[in-house]
Amino acid sequence: MLQPLRIRLARRKPCQRALIRSLTPDHAENPESIDANFENWVRMWVDLRPAGKSDCGKIIALRGVSWDGQALWLIRHADKRFGYHDTAPTPQAAIAEATAAWAERRRVRRHWPTVRRIARDLALGRRRMEVRLEDAHASALCTVGIEAFLRRIGLGRYDRVSGRMAAMMMILEPQVGFVILAAHERVNGRLPDEPPPSDHNRGLRLA
Repeated sequence: MLQPLRIRLARRKPCQRALIRSLTPDHAENPESIDANFENWVRMWVDLRPAGKSDCGKIIALRGVSWDGQALWLIRHADKRFGYHDTAPTPQAAIAEATAAWAERRRVRRHWPTVRRIARDLALGRRRMEVRLEDAHASALCTVGIEAFLRRIGLGRYDRVSGRMAAMMMILEPQVGFVILAAHERVNGRLPDEPPPSDHNRGLRLA
């Protein structure tokens, strides 16, 4: 994924400048507080000044706005490389949703060898399964990132794809594995919990 990119206000198009000013009224006095951010397929402007913080002090909520004008929160954790996008009404609610999603992602990572096996079987035609948009929303991924990814690959109007297509998409974006597991569990039930992953799996960048 692309990392945050600092762009001077003078270089931005008028529509982009208008979005930024809607993000923070005092931007003129704090021009360096705004970054362009492209994590997890979401293109947005982010105000780097925290608008909320968790009780533990390791999680912050940053106010943002997408390039199409949607108000967002970018939730950052001190121990995680990538953030979580949320549209909750308050920073506290967004932090709570991000925390729950990260807990679910830890569960899925423990099953990652199974996820890869399912994806391989789907790609080779040894297994058939329909993967629905509802599976994506039921997974540990953020809704904003799901919708942005589907639009970028030309599937923004689709509400389901074949399992084989989903497996191919996982090659492009490994996090599609979360959706594949959600689809598998919808059909077959929740997998029994697994012990923490071994060291060779901990390098996986699965947000």
